[in-house]
Amino acid sequence: MELSRNQQNYIIMTVVYNEINDSVFGDSQRDATELMAELCEVPFEEVPDYIKNVVYYSLNKYDEIVTAFLPHLKNWTWKRIPSITKSILVMSYAHYTYVEKIDKKIIISIAIELAKKYIDEKQAKFINAILDEVL
Repeated sequence: MELSRNQQNYIIMTVVYNEINDSVFGDSQRDATELMAELCEVPFEEVPDYIKNVVYYSLNKYDEIVTAFLPHLKNWTWKRIPSITKSILVMSYAHYTYVEKIDKKIIISIAIELAKKYIDEKQAKFINAILDEVL
């Protein structure tokens, strides 16, 4: 089955969300490689490189990514941001900074599309504003 880029972004968001919640709650819910394979419905070796790369950088550069956002969180702390919003922010930053140098408007558009689908309008506006500053 060929996955659209939107489906791939959903998978990335889900895996990053799972891992962020692991770090917040302390015990592993699901292994990232297993979850990627399950969501793609293929063995891990066949998971698209785009998914593997964005997930890899999102998780392995997580502290660095969070540090990039901190100066831009006016009246917010990273801990107060909902995990789904964090997931979208982290994957967007990883995609833009480490995986593909594409126009930041495209990255923001992808992030807003995910946000509008899975969280409220207020969080979508927050994601738009913060990514515009950070990227």
